[in-house]
Amino acid sequence: VSGSNRLRFLCSLRLFQKFDNFRILVCGGDGSVGWVLSEIDKLSLHKQASCQLGVLPLGTGNDLARVLGWGGSCDDDTQLPQILEKLERASTKMLDR
Repeated sequence: VSGSNRLRFLCSLRLFQKFDNFRILVCGGDGSVGWVLSEIDKLSLHKQASCQLGVLPLGTGNDLARVLGWGGSCDDDTQLPQILEKLERASTKMLDR
């Protein structure tokens, strides 16, 4: 993530401090998910009532998405509406970090 995009994301992430419940969709791989989770931890957003994170596997590793049952890649953009519907109905799983 470039410097300006990183700053824009962090400013956007701070907006979630005003909400009790929210969801974030990370479009990337394990590195992107790890980075977003670290930023969520820094802002203490994980302590809010409902902080949910979804993963659209667009990275090279995608081990977390694979383990959670989302598959190892999302390379067919025609399937995006169905994937988003599946994410909307997905059950929540607790992660130990």
